[in-house]
Amino acid sequence: MSGGGKRRKKGKNGELDLPYLRKIVSRRAALSTAAKVGITAVVVGAAAGVGGYLAGSAAAPAVPSTVTKTVEKTVTTTKSVGAATVTETATVTKTATKTVEKTVTVTGTPTVTPTKEMFKGVKITVATLACGEIDVSGVCYWYAKKFKELTGGEMEVIEIPYGDLHVKILADVTTGAGKYDIFEPMSFLMGDLLAGDYVWCIDQWIDDPRFPKWYPEDVPYPIAIQSRWGGHWYGVPLDCDAWFLFWNMRYMNKWLRDKDKRREFKDRYGYELNPYKWLRDRELTWQKVRDMAEFFTGWDWNEDGEPDYGIVMALKSGEQGPYWWDSFVAPFVVSPGPMMDRYHNIFWHDPETMEPLLKHPGFVEGTKLFYEINKKCGPPEAISFSFAEIYDFYLMKQKAMFLTGPPDPFSYAGYPEWSRLRGYQMTAPIPGSEIFYDREEGRLVERTNLIGNASGGSWHFWISKLSKNPEACYWISAYMATPKEHLETTSYKYFPTGVDPGFRTDLLRDYGGKATLADFNLPGDFKDPGYPKAKYHEADLRRGHIAVHNNYYAMDGQYTYYRIPGAAAVLTIIDTHIIGELMTGAVSVEEALDRCYREIEKLIDEYGREKLADWYQKSINYGKPNPYRRELWIWDDRVVPKDLIFD
Repeated sequence: MSGGGKRRKKGKNGELDLPYLRKIVSRRAALSTAAKVGITAVVVGAAAGVGGYLAGSAAAPAVPSTVTKTVEKTVTTTKSVGAATVTETATVTKTATKTVEKTVTVTGTPTVTPTKEMFKGVKITVATLACGEIDVSGVCYWYAKKFKELTGGEMEVIEIPYGDLHVKILADVTTGAGKYDIFEPMSFLMGDLLAGDYVWCIDQWIDDPRFPKWYPEDVPYPIAIQSRWGGHWYGVPLDCDAWFLFWNMRYMNKWLRDKDKRREFKDRYGYELNPYKWLRDRELTWQKVRDMAEFFTGWDWNEDGEPDYGIVMALKSGEQGPYWWDSFVAPFVVSPGPMMDRYHNIFWHDPETMEPLLKHPGFVEGTKLFYEINKKCGPPEAISFSFAEIYDFYLMKQKAMFLTGPPDPFSYAGYPEWSRLRGYQMTAPIPGSEIFYDREEGRLVERTNLIGNASGGSWHFWISKLSKNPEACYWISAYMATPKEHLETTSYKYFPTGVDPGFRTDLLRDYGGKATLADFNLPGDFKDPGYPKAKYHEADLRRGHIAVHNNYYAMDGQYTYYRIPGAAAVLTIIDTHIIGELMTGAVSVEEALDRCYREIEKLIDEYGREKLADWYQKSINYGKPNPYRRELWIWDDRVVPKDLIFD
C-alpha cells in the first residue's frame, strides 16, 4: 500500500488473517488499563486536582446558523439528486432544525504558508496507541513526515500498548516528567487531564493566521464535546467514533424477496419483515432487531452448509464491551428534552446526587434485551471475540446477519482481502427502543425513542502544559484537522487509518456534508471502478454517510460521552460485571447492575461526591438549554432496491 502501510494478508481459503487484523484494530482493545492496575491507581492519577480548576460551565461548540420549525404531522421533502431523490423526513410533533451553512473557503493549508524554517530544530513527541504503520499510530507516522516536509520540525512517535497508555500519560503529567508533548488518549481520560490542569486550552490559536485553519463548527456536537469544556477548546478533534448497526444486504435482500420466508416471519411475530421501511421512517428499534436476529438464527441462510446466526458483538471482557452495552441501552434510558435538567438527556447519574441510575427500569429493560439478543441470537464464542473476530465472522465468513460496532465495517467492506460485502453493506444508526423510562414521570413510556451516540475511543490530540514547544504541537494537530487532510484520513486514501468520518467536510454534499464523489475516486451513477482505485463502492459509501449524518445530527437526542475524572474506573466496573459476569451467565441482570451500582457508589465517595457532582454537571451542561439541535432525517431512495420496501 501507499503511504507507508503494510500489505494486508489473507489466511486459508481467503479468510481474514486474524493476527494481522488484530494489529489493525488493536487501538480498540479498551478498558484493560484499569483492570490491570486496579481502580485505586486510576483514581489517584488526578484526584488531587478535582474541583479546583475549571469554574466555567460546559457550553455548546459553535454551530452553523439554523432555521427551526415545529411540525404537527410527518413532513417529507424531496430534492433531485442525479436520477433519484433524497427524502428528508421530520417526525410528528418534533422540532426539526435545518442547517443553513455558512459560506467558507475550504482549504487544508494555513493562512500563512509554512516554510521549512518554521520549526527547524524543534522536536516534539506524541504518545499514541501502538499499531505500527497503520491505524492510529500509522496516522502519526504519516503526519510526522508531513511536519518535517512543511515546517522542518521533527515529531517522534512513541507507541504505547493500550494496557499502559493512559497510566503512562497520567504518570508523565503528575510526576512532571514531560516526556510527551502531545497525547492521543481515549476520550474518557478528558476529565483526568483537565482536573489537574495538565493540558493547554487551544482557543488562543484556533483563529491565529500562523496556524492551519480547521473549522470547529464542522465538528458534530457529540464529538466536539469530547474536546471542549466550559465553552473552551482543549483538544483538537480527529476521530469520530460511534456505534452503528450493519447488516448483510446480499442475504437480507434474497430472503426479503422470498414470499414464503416473509410469511414465516409474519406468522411468527405478527408483523411484516420490513427493515428498509423501518429505517427510512425512523421506526427501526432493538425490539424489531431482536425479532429479526432470532429469525435468522439456527438455519443456513448464507447457504454454506452450516447453521448461521442473527447478530454478533465483541463481548470479550477487558476490551470495549461497555460501548456495545451503553449504546444499546441508551434509548431505554435517555429522555430527550430542550433542557439539560435532572430528568432529560441524562444517562449515567442523577446530576443532583451523583447516584448511579443503573437500577432504574430503563437500564433493567435495556440490559435484559441486550443479554437476550446476544444469548439467543449470537454465537456462543462471542464472549471471547474482539474486533478482529467479529469482522471476520461478519464481513468475510458472512455468518451473522447483523453486527453492531464502530464504523470500521463500513470502511472495510470494500477491501476484497477483508470482506465479501462490497456493494452489499448496509449501515444504519444504532436502533431505538419502543419503550423508555421517564424518570420525571416515574413510568415506562411506549414510544419509539432514537438516541444517537459517540461511543468509542474518538482519539483526539491534547497538548501537555509541560511541552516546551506547544505551538509546534498545535500546528501539526490543527493541520491534521483541516478539511483536506481530515477527509483524506477518514476516507483511507493512504492506508487504513481507523479514523472515522463525522466532520461536515468528510460527508457527501447530498447528506449535509461538503465532499464529492470525486474525493473518493468514484465516477457516479453507481459505477464501481473496483478496489484499489476506489476504496468504497458508491452505494456502501452513500449508505454509510447517511447513517453518520442521521446518528450525529438527526436522532431524537444524544447522550453525553462519559468524561469525568475516574471515568476509566467506572467503565472497568461495567466491563467486569455486565460484560465479564452477566454475559457469561455468572450472574443475573439485576445482580450485575446492583454490583455495578454499589462499586460506583463507593468510587464516588472515594473521589468526593460533591466534587464529582460539580464535574458531572459541568460535563453535561447541566441547567442549560440542550446544545444538541436535531436536523432533518435523511433518506436516499437510490441506496436500497425499491421492491424491498413494503409500504
